Amino acid sequence: MNKKIVIVGHGLAGSVLAHTLLQHGLEVVVLDAALPHSATEVSAGLINPFIGPKLNVPDEFSTCMEENQKFFKKMENESGEKFLESIDLHRIFQSAEQGKKWNLSSDAFRKSNLSVAESLNMGIASRFGAGITKAWQLKPLRFIEFSRELLSSRGNYFVELFDPEKWRDYRVIFCDGYRASRNKWFKHLPFSPAQGEVLKIQSPYNFNASNGIWHLAEKKGSAQIGSTWNHQDIEAGPTDQAVEEILGKIDFLPKLNGDGIIGHKSGVRSATIDRNPILGSHPEIKNYFIFNGFGSRGCTTIALCAKELKDFLIQGNKIPAHKDLLRFHK
Repeated sequence: MNKKIVIVGHGLAGSVLAHTLLQHGLEVVVLDAALPHSATEVSAGLINPFIGPKLNVPDEFSTCMEENQKFFKKMENESGEKFLESIDLHRIFQSAEQGKKWNLSSDAFRKSNLSVAESLNMGIASRFGAGITKAWQLKPLRFIEFSRELLSSRGNYFVELFDPEKWRDYRVIFCDGYRASRNKWFKHLPFSPAQGEVLKIQSPYNFNASNGIWHLAEKKGSAQIGSTWNHQDIEAGPTDQAVEEILGKIDFLPKLNGDGIIGHKSGVRSATIDRNPILGSHPEIKNYFIFNGFGSRGCTTIALCAKELKDFLIQGNKIPAHKDLLRFHK
């Protein structure tokens, strides 16, 4: 078996995994076919510690952020630019009960409260006020561009489809996003791909906010807003239905409207039925591996999962049971 590892796919998962393995002395080749509908192409990079209306902090969140900061600090030192930044995120309360839950939530990520009057002064239409969250924003597209440039300069990056005959004597890791559900070696796994759409819009609001639908301010009076979650017609591309849905749900920022839309993109997330990623080796083809299924939380979880797969490949460590593909082969 050739010692070189072939990574199939260069989205956020494939790029982070490639550099994680390279940093630990493994030989890596990345194959990318530049296919459409990539989830990374529409990712706004928001990393939010509070999930859903119950404002729960996901398991392993702190560990995920430790690995994110370690990994991207190394890449920032190499590139001379910033990929991961701490941001304030205004969480818009949708009920009095949610405001109470906010006050009982983790002190590690809860910064301060905004009264109804303070929210109104900022242009936020909220009957229940808001809270300011310590969150993060990753620049996934810029990171992937840098990764491509760096890998290409070292002869580690090729634009081509995976050919099993060409790479038959290599270890192969599939980071092929939602197309894993069509991958003949792994399509039996319970993937549940979902399309997401994001708008770029002219915005007078210079802050970040979310009540499930989010607004991430950019320079020069624009913002990204989104996103949607659709399991039907996942390759349909941008839709009018998504525009209506996003603008309808972001009514807590009443100055936004359809006349200000300046961009509209869609992509497909590689989600799974149990909402956990899938890592590990094929039960029969021992040189085939998968690194996939990160859904909408890839920016949060991929760096930690890359470390776990690296430890599995180098040291033989066990992959956490809730992420190991073998959970589906019992």
